[in-house]
Amino acid sequence: MKGGALNITTTSTLMRYEKVFGTFVKYGFEDLLAHPPLNKLVPQANRFVPSRAGRKVSEFTRYERIRLVCEELGTTFIKFAQIASNRPDLLPDELITELAKLQDQVPPVALEEIYATLEQEFSRPWQEMVEYFDPQPLASASMAQVHRARLVGGREVVLKVQRPGIREVVAADITILNQLVGIIESYFPALLVYQPSELVKMFEQSITEELSFRREAANLLHFQQMFRDHSKVLIPAVYRELSTDKVLCMEYVSGYKITDLDQLSQFNITGEELALRGIGLYFEQVFEHGFFHADPHPGNIFVLEDGRIAFLDYGMVGTVSDRDKLLFAQLLLAIYDQDVQGLKKAILKFSTGLSKDKERELEYDIIYVLRQYASIALEDIDGMEVMQGLNALFFDYKIKLPANLLLLLKALVIMEGVGLQLDPNYDIIANIGPYVQRLLSKRYSPLRLRRELMRSAEDTTNLLRELPEDLREILRKVKEGKLHIEFEHKGLQPTADKLSDSIKLLSYTLLVVAVIIASSLIVVAKIPPLVNGFALWGIVGFGIAALLALRTIFSLRKKK
Repeated sequence: MKGGALNITTTSTLMRYEKVFGTFVKYGFEDLLAHPPLNKLVPQANRFVPSRAGRKVSEFTRYERIRLVCEELGTTFIKFAQIASNRPDLLPDELITELAKLQDQVPPVALEEIYATLEQEFSRPWQEMVEYFDPQPLASASMAQVHRARLVGGREVVLKVQRPGIREVVAADITILNQLVGIIESYFPALLVYQPSELVKMFEQSITEELSFRREAANLLHFQQMFRDHSKVLIPAVYRELSTDKVLCMEYVSGYKITDLDQLSQFNITGEELALRGIGLYFEQVFEHGFFHADPHPGNIFVLEDGRIAFLDYGMVGTVSDRDKLLFAQLLLAIYDQDVQGLKKAILKFSTGLSKDKERELEYDIIYVLRQYASIALEDIDGMEVMQGLNALFFDYKIKLPANLLLLLKALVIMEGVGLQLDPNYDIIANIGPYVQRLLSKRYSPLRLRRELMRSAEDTTNLLRELPEDLREILRKVKEGKLHIEFEHKGLQPTADKLSDSIKLLSYTLLVVAVIIASSLIVVAKIPPLVNGFALWGIVGFGIAALLALRTIFSLRKKK
C-alpha cells in the first residue's frame, strides 16, 4: 500500500490468490478465468459448478454472484464492495442494490490475540491501566473488535482493537485487486465504463484511512469542537494516552439505538421528535460545518435517557467544500422547486464537457424524472426514489461526482431510511429545504458579498501592484533575446499535408525535367556507345524520364 503503510510477502499473496481464484471458479466467473493469463493458472475452471443455499450458482444473477464472491472473500472485498456501492455514477443500480446487502459481521477474535495486541501497543502492561475488561465483545466487525472496559479510577470506556494480521490481508488483497484491474482493462475493454482503476484507487485511500485509529481519534475530536455548545448532543470523549494506531479508547455511551422506540417511549421520547431532531443534527453537520458522519446507520446513532443524541464510530467521515455545499444545495433546491433548468445547470456543473446533443437529452430525462412527482403531494414524495433517479442520471451520462459528494448522497439515503423508521410520514425533501435555504441566504448575505468584494478588490490591487514589475521582466527578456514563446497549432494539419504533397510533386517534376535535359545533351553530343547513330545513355535517360512522368501523372490522378 502507498507510503509503506502495509507490507506483504510473496507467500501470503500466492496463498490469497489461490483463495480468490477458487472463489471466482466457485461462483461461475469462467468468462474471466477463461482468458489469458488466468486460464493458465486455473485450466479446469469450467468443471466446478457448486450450489449455494440450496440453489445452483448458475441460478443467481451476475450481480448476486458478485455479492456472494465478496462475502466469501471477506474483509477487503466486503469493504471494497461497500465503498464501490457509493459510486452510482460508475456502477448500475442493480449492482449497487446487491452490494448494499453486504454485512460486515464476522466471528470474534480469540481473547488471547486481543490481549496480545493491547500488550504490543501499550508501553506498559495494559492491566496497569485497565482494571476490568469484558471478554464478551460489543461488536465484531471485519476490521476491529469492540470491548467494554473500566479504567483504573472508574471511568467506563470501550476499547476498539484492530484485528491481528488484518493489514497484511488487506495489503495482499489490494495487490490482487490492482493486478485483476490490469487484466480487466487489457482483456475486457467493455468493462472500462465502470472505471475499475478509479474504484480500486478510491478504495485503497479509504481503507488506509480506516486502518489508522489515530485518524479516527482526530475525527472524534473534531466533532467535539463542532458540537461543544450543543446541550442535546453527546460526542464521546477520546483518551489519547490509551489510543494508538491499532487501539482506540473512548468513553462508553449508555443508551439505546435511535430506532429502539419501545425502550425510548418510557422516557417520553417519540419517533417524530427524534426524526426531526436527529436528522436535523445531521443536516447541520453537512450544511453548516461541511464535515459529516459518513456511516449514519441506526447502530451508530444512540439516544440517552435524558434525550441527548450520540453519534458513534467515526472511522468513515466526509468533508464538503463551500463550493460543493452550494452546488449540492442548488441541486436539492431545484428538486424541491421542480425546476428543470435549475436541476440541469446544477448537474452540468459536475459534468466534464457534455455535447449539446447530450445536454438536450439530459434535459428531457430530467423532465421525465421530475414529471413523476409533479402530481404528488410533497409529503408523499419518496426521497430515496429521488436520489436513485439522480444516481441513474449520473450513471447514464457518465457524470463523475466528487467522491465525498457521492458519500453524502449515500448517507442521505441511509438517513431517510432511519427517518422513515422513526416516523412513517417523515419527508427528507421537505425537511432539508430550510437548511438549503439558510445556506443560500448566507451565501448571498450582504456581509458575505462585502467580504467577497473586498477579496476581489485585494486580488485586483495585488495584480496592479505586480504588473509593472512583470512588464519590466518581459521587456528585459526581449532585450536580452531570452523571451521564448511556445506555439501550438490546431487545425493546420490538412494544410501541412497538402503542402508536403505539393513539394513532393514539384521534386518529381524537376527530376523529370533534369533527366530529359541531360538525356538530350547526351544525344546531341553523340556520347558513345552509339546504337544506329544514337547515344545509348541518352535513350535510357529518355526512358527513365518517361517512367517518372507516368508515375507523377498516376499519383496526381490517385489524389484527384
